[in-house]
Amino acid sequence: MPSVKRPVPKVSEMLMRPPVPERKKTPDSVLAVHQRHLPEFQEVFERSAEETIASMNETGRDVASQPAKHPLSIRSMGVARTSIPVIITNPLGGGLAHISCSVDLLVGLAAEKRGIHVSRMGDVLARLAGEQYDSLHHYASRLIELLRTTQHAETAHVRVQGQLPYLEAIEGVKSKSSLESLGLSIEAEFANGQTQFTQGVIFSHITACPCVQQTYRQSHDDESSSFVNELELRQMPLMTHSQRCRTHVKLRGLAGPMNLLELLDSIDRVAVRCQNTMPREFELLTVFLAHARPQFLEDVLRDLSADLAKTLPDESDSARIVIDSISMESIHDFDLHGQIDTSLAEVRAISR
Repeated sequence: MPSVKRPVPKVSEMLMRPPVPERKKTPDSVLAVHQRHLPEFQEVFERSAEETIASMNETGRDVASQPAKHPLSIRSMGVARTSIPVIITNPLGGGLAHISCSVDLLVGLAAEKRGIHVSRMGDVLARLAGEQYDSLHHYASRLIELLRTTQHAETAHVRVQGQLPYLEAIEGVKSKSSLESLGLSIEAEFANGQTQFTQGVIFSHITACPCVQQTYRQSHDDESSSFVNELELRQMPLMTHSQRCRTHVKLRGLAGPMNLLELLDSIDRVAVRCQNTMPREFELLTVFLAHARPQFLEDVLRDLSADLAKTLPDESDSARIVIDSISMESIHDFDLHGQIDTSLAEVRAISR
């Protein structure tokens, strides 16, 4: 006896239906949970979801698993997601840190495969979202492991970047607090059976240009040069223009998770970091420190590399320091961009 086709309901009717009682519940999670109201698959189509997918698999009609028309390998293919929640042990100390991250998941696609399984990538991100990790390094390690196994990929690449908010006490004439944040990043690359990690921190700082100060010194004749000398004897920095910079320090090939507190100490020995809540005495202090130690962006890249090498005495010579920086020029209508990419071996050699 031929089967009777059920009438397909209107779209408006499908969207208004409440969820059926037997629908599987969303597992418990530290995240908020919401279940949208949709009809069951078999209420809309003639076959059940299980029968439909089984038929696709048996007949070789799973599109992603079909052979490619032109069998060329693709170096990387994947998804870029934002607002991915990650829970880690706070690297600044004190409980847990909840970070909203942008995450890129990429795999190499073999020539004979037509496409990746996008839904598997989304499922991996969702499954890891409610777990707690010792560090962003730990999270990226779990993420790339699941990515390559669910995609059956020989190469995989994960990029994670988010903002770590924190409070900083401002103890001065009036005690206040400043809400600050640091950018944290990590990349994990799997190839030839091994995973390499690149960990980073992103921060803002200011530089004061040494050119104007030196030009000002040279612009005085004998009568007024004593005035300039007097200022320098009193350790009063000369005027110049300052820039706000955004710098990304990346450490590749460390033996384990980076120590953020040690890294910040190294940064503060070289750069004058910006601050959001800044009473007048702290504004003066910050401007004074930057002008008393004028820097080109080039100076920051080199000096910070040298200090980081001293901060990482137990790391291998093969570990690398990569620093990207943008200087937003105050008196020019352009920005300066700089990058240094060097090994610890190279820095140690010139520091001996």
